[in-house]
Amino acid sequence: VLNHCGSPIDRDADGMRAWREGLRLLSQCDNVAIKISDLVAYDHDWTLDSLKPVVMHCIDCFGTQRAMFASDFPVAGLHASFNAVYDSFKAIAGELSADEQTALFFGNARRIYRLDDMS
Repeated sequence: VLNHCGSPIDRDADGMRAWREGLRLLSQCDNVAIKISDLVAYDHDWTLDSLKPVVMHCIDCFGTQRAMFASDFPVAGLHASFNAVYDSFKAIAGELSADEQTALFFGNARRIYRLDDMS
């Protein structure tokens, strides 16, 4: 599982282009999933509009079956409230089907981390 969207730290045009290309290449490995998290750590002045392209690129690359939302709290709390991050993810995912949203918010984590096997 790739954490924190692969950490798109370099936010200028060249940095984001390199991040997008790298993510696209990595997503070709069918055994790799991505955690969409900690974006506010790299974009302290974040808005829904600044997060959306990053989130959607992750989903476009990995699909809704190999991506999952994660809060990264309490660390992310240095830059945003839990509700602000969660509400942003909900707004971005609002364009997706109910099944895709379920997968992104908990279904994929449950399956990938084999949480049902912990009995």
